[in-house]
Amino acid sequence: MGGQPGELPTFLVGSIFWLGQKIVQDPNKGRFDEKEAEKIINTMQTQNDITGIPFGFDIVGTTEVAFERYIDFVATHSDAPLVLDAMSPNARMAAATLVKKMGLSSRCIYNSVYKGVMDSEIANLKESGIESAIVLANNPKDNSVEGKIDIFQEALVLANKAGITKPFIDTAIPAFAPDMGTAVRAIAVMREKFGYPTGLGSGNVVTTMGWVKANIAKEFRKGTVTSTNTIMQMAGANYIMFGPAEQAEWVFPAAAITDIYIASAAADLGTRPLDENHPIYKAFL
Repeated sequence: MGGQPGELPTFLVGSIFWLGQKIVQDPNKGRFDEKEAEKIINTMQTQNDITGIPFGFDIVGTTEVAFERYIDFVATHSDAPLVLDAMSPNARMAAATLVKKMGLSSRCIYNSVYKGVMDSEIANLKESGIESAIVLANNPKDNSVEGKIDIFQEALVLANKAGITKPFIDTAIPAFAPDMGTAVRAIAVMREKFGYPTGLGSGNVVTTMGWVKANIAKEFRKGTVTSTNTIMQMAGANYIMFGPAEQAEWVFPAAAITDIYIASAAADLGTRPLDENHPIYKAFL
């Protein structure tokens, strides 16, 4: 990930086993519909084959038992990177310990490191051998670009202590709010300032927007989801956590078209794609 606009395609992350997902039968014991889960995984891979867009899975767990089943299943059925995601610090720590035992630390991205994370979690993360993590620029007291930069720098110190050598900046877009634009504006600013791959989670932006729910029929909301993601790409995002992996069939093509336009525009400046699987080659060769 990273590079100048037009060099590398956008990295897409789809969530699987999230609380409330239809395939999840028991979130505490990690029971799920394996056939449907495999279909979701295969669809992501198929979209990668068609578009050239790289991808990873955001594995959402609530317990150690669940994480063990989820991680093993996804790692067995895909070679994609694994994002370890949980609301509970204890669940995140359990997941980090598990991937070390499973020999998967090098494939994992920890979600996430932020200001206020406990010393015990930092120590656990360092012990796990995971080198990559999302570092959150969420500043509840100051949602300006400057506020995000300040909080990110503090969180980055903690990430360094945890042994993270490959941080991903998350500019922390809120559920739809009047000041959500600062997270979009911060993409280019923070990417330029720090030089790390930069992006954000866009999965909850439209789904929490009351106006969309009230006025747009469910079958037509796909357009609002894809537009949200492509806006982030045009703002310079290197990665996007687009929400449920089930959305892959319309998110990947939209991302690919956007990457093609970006690469085409960058070609006028002498920039060439560095990846032979870049969407522009899929479309024109």
